[in-house]
Amino acid sequence: MSSSEEEFQSFIKENRELIESLMALQKEGMISVASAGRDAAHSMVGSIEHANEAAKEKGEELFKATYSMFMDPEVQRHFMTMGMEFMMGLSAMMQRAPIPDSIRDAAMSTEQTWKKSACAANDQCGASRAQKVDITDAGKPAVTKVNITSNEE
Repeated sequence: MSSSEEEFQSFIKENRELIESLMALQKEGMISVASAGRDAAHSMVGSIEHANEAAKEKGEELFKATYSMFMDPEVQRHFMTMGMEFMMGLSAMMQRAPIPDSIRDAAMSTEQTWKKSACAANDQCGASRAQKVDITDAGKPAVTKVNITSNEE
């Protein structure tokens, strides 16, 4: 052994308790740092889970609001009106287009079909409601008198 090794071993023997207590302090420090890191990680996981749940709830609220917006009867009525106006515009354009009469007739037939379908699905459509007739005296139609005058002499 060299003298430096002997000096080192002698130093360790003389200061064994001090070295062991320093090592114990270092070990305790490492344990407390690891524990603090673990606590911080658990805290972050909890925060992330909370943020994830909040984002999920907001997403569901947004979806429900968007869905109800599009399904609102007033909005649907406007979209249907817009679609009908668009179809009427296309029909008018087809009537004025330089196309053969057979194609023009097919376009008119299509227009009549979708108008009937739309009216059948709409209880507000005048054609789908029964016409009211004013009747009096046991089923006889009311007669209105009209006076006709002439300006000629």
